Amino acid sequence: MPPPPPPQEQGPWPDHVARLAERAQVMVELSRRGLSFGRLVALWLTGALAVVGWAAVGTAVQSFEGGGLGVMTGVVALGLAAVLLIPAATAVGFWLSRGRVIRERLDAWARFAPEPVTDIRLGAHRRSVVWLLPSVLLCLVGVWVTGRAIAEAGSGGVTGRESVTLGETAYALGLGVTLLVTGLLGLVPSVRHQCWSGRLMSSVPVRRGGGAHR
Repeated sequence: MPPPPPPQEQGPWPDHVARLAERAQVMVELSRRGLSFGRLVALWLTGALAVVGWAAVGTAVQSFEGGGLGVMTGVVALGLAAVLLIPAATAVGFWLSRGRVIRERLDAWARFAPEPVTDIRLGAHRRSVVWLLPSVLLCLVGVWVTGRAIAEAGSGGVTGRESVTLGETAYALGLGVTLLVTGLLGLVPSVRHQCWSGRLMSSVPVRRGGGAHR
């Protein structure tokens, strides 16, 4: 990952034009890393791990409901759920931390010079679309699954001809919330980067020095 900008008086650039060129190159690279396909896949894999963990939670609840030897199965399922959900939560924390570092370095390089960035690659429009569309889909599916699970729980676990168990409700809620959170985690960086890069590339540099006043 490109480092943060050094103090201007310590920079290796021969002139201001070279400094601006280096700034644009570094910011384009940071924007690519922030919206890379690898980061998106890592987010999806973490979400999939959490979904499997919630399936284990649902199995544990169903086992406890059955009683008897099912209690032992429930304990094992709860242990498996912890093994899956705790690493998933930790991975999300690292994922968010890396994204925050990238944003901070982008902001630092943006403040490095008053001139706006003119390299259109900074917008990363195609990458933003790749992040945006599946993230919106995940959010919609997550809202639908969560709403359906809540409706079934509110109706006493009976929907039409089917009786929904507490374990199935727990899994459905976990699945819906996981899909929704995964979608939001992909949606927010895409929209935020487009808004940020749009403001940066369209900003007017502040004039320095005295002007004519009448």
